[in-house]
Amino acid sequence: MEIFRKILLYINLLSLDVVLGAMAGMLFFSDLLEVNIAGSVYFLLGLAVWSIYTLDHLMDARGAIGKPQSPRHQLHQKYHRVLSALVICCILIGAFLFFRLTEMEFIRTLGILLGVVTLFWMGFLKIAGPKYSWLKEISTALIYVLGISFAPIAKVDFELIDISVYVFAFVYFLAALVNLLMLSYQDAEVDQKDGFGSVLVLIPKNGLKKLITVLGLTGIGVLVVFSAILPSYYHISSMILGLIIGYHLILFFSKNQSKDQIRRKSEALFLLPFLLLLL
Repeated sequence: MEIFRKILLYINLLSLDVVLGAMAGMLFFSDLLEVNIAGSVYFLLGLAVWSIYTLDHLMDARGAIGKPQSPRHQLHQKYHRVLSALVICCILIGAFLFFRLTEMEFIRTLGILLGVVTLFWMGFLKIAGPKYSWLKEISTALIYVLGISFAPIAKVDFELIDISVYVFAFVYFLAALVNLLMLSYQDAEVDQKDGFGSVLVLIPKNGLKKLITVLGLTGIGVLVVFSAILPSYYHISSMILGLIIGYHLILFFSKNQSKDQIRRKSEALFLLPFLLLLL
């Protein structure tokens, strides 16, 4: 049992659960738009997400004041050479497959654009420092949703995409933003000691708590309205997103959960779209 806990811990510390969650998110939008996405696209999405998150953690660990407080940054600081080498390998492998595989032609232009924008934006936030760190959660949630949805959306004619798809993308964005804001709220003291900025440079902790509640309830409210006016085909998608946001709020207000438990469980919630494979 202890070995199993350690495996789950390292899966979380290395952001592998985020990778699987991103793949599940792409499945969510593929099911919503009724399109088939090649396995190689899922694989490249996983490489891209892991590379971006790991690079971000490596940069944070390097810029920490002294020894990082969080286990995640401690791990990335301790094994920075190995992880840096793995990131480079993933980028090279991903780039080779992206430009060589014919399955990538339909997303090549959009993929390059999104990748360039993401890299420049990450660089800007690192250079700008804590003053603009409040943009990190918002932009990360937006880029995350764009990353998991653009391949399914690129598979269909834009003119034929129903507005409901964009509403679901907006609610997914709210779910990702609630997740990131929750983690910032939980890690406020640790981030302050390490010299990391967050949305807390803009609003106080009590204000952030209210914002998380409002965003979560807004997402659930939109889904409730959608369930009442949309065909039954969309009910499963609404239910999955509702569970993701709803349980986030339950975890957030829970008094018997540790920070690590909240982090692991909240990241695991984004695996729920894999339930669509059973249908």
